[in-house]
Amino acid sequence: MEEKLKLVFQNLLKKYQSRLLLFLKPAIFGSTLFFVSWQDFGIIPILFFSSVSLVMYARPILSATYYTWSAFFILLFASVLGMKILAGTALFLPGLALFSFIFYLILGIKDYFFVKRSRLYYISALLIFYLIFIEFFLSDKSQLFLLKYLGVILALFLLFKEWLSVIPSFHFPKREAVAAAVAALIGAQFLWVIALLPIGFISSANLMILLVFTLADFLLKHFTGGISKEFLIQHLFFFLILSVLIFWTSNWSLNI
Repeated sequence: MEEKLKLVFQNLLKKYQSRLLLFLKPAIFGSTLFFVSWQDFGIIPILFFSSVSLVMYARPILSATYYTWSAFFILLFASVLGMKILAGTALFLPGLALFSFIFYLILGIKDYFFVKRSRLYYISALLIFYLIFIEFFLSDKSQLFLLKYLGVILALFLLFKEWLSVIPSFHFPKREAVAAAVAALIGAQFLWVIALLPIGFISSANLMILLVFTLADFLLKHFTGGISKEFLIQHLFFFLILSVLIFWTSNWSLNI
């Protein structure tokens, strides 16, 4: 009896320690990201931040259910670039909290702290997508445009592919890779066209996240067999109405 109680106590202690680490690691992530900003985004601080984040994410290696490496590495890149953009603005601390929250989500997904992993990964992926789109449309398109463009397309493919692999109701790795590639190619076409529109970076990012949301729904329905005529009409109507709303509320200007 005493041994059983001891075992139960040890399991509870281990559980609470794991949950404490789940909250502590995002706090360290945010602190080291703040340190990078404080050090004016030098190479050594960025390498320090990346190394600390990698160690926190990778451990514990043996007890992890699986890893969402794509989301992790894309988050690292997006967080450094995003905080560099937000440095010195009123959105600096909210941005720091948002990146830390996304890190918290992908940590919980990896270590199986959350039951509905696919939904939470979907939320974290949408947040990462939106941040990437804002950073892309806000960047200087006259410098390294093709490299930035290809980087966003690669992020589209990796996050779509990883999200499909998280969904437990089906498992078709090759089909999921092909579907993710098709979604990324469609996204690439829209990204190129939207980049030419003088509607501002917020409206451009809103259009792209609307497209990603629509594509994700189509992919999910494709693999679960739920695509119908009504589904197509509803989503086309939904996409067109919101697109018109975004265009109508945009600040049209040739000075992007």
